[in-house]
Amino acid sequence: MKMILIIGPREREPELIRLIETAGVRAYTELSQVRGEGVTGKKLGTADWPERETLLFTIVPDDRKAALLAAVQHFKAVLYPQEGLRIFILPVEEAL
Repeated sequence: MKMILIIGPREREPELIRLIETAGVRAYTELSQVRGEGVTGKKLGTADWPERETLLFTIVPDDRKAALLAAVQHFKAVLYPQEGLRIFILPVEEAL
């Protein structure tokens, strides 16, 4: 199993959720209004840096990973190349 973390623009949250569902993933967790700083700049929700991010994560079996990653990479590269979108993949030893 893998944990897939997706961090992207808060404004794209509905599209990212549809993307996850379209890839056949039925369970996810969403954390809205995430703050941070990275290669695309500061997203702190303040007057100086008003933007915020959204964090979606899901646990998928190994056979679902490729479909989800392909969909997210297409979204990142083709649909909104100017916006920051990061994907992280972590191994999951157990899910109880």
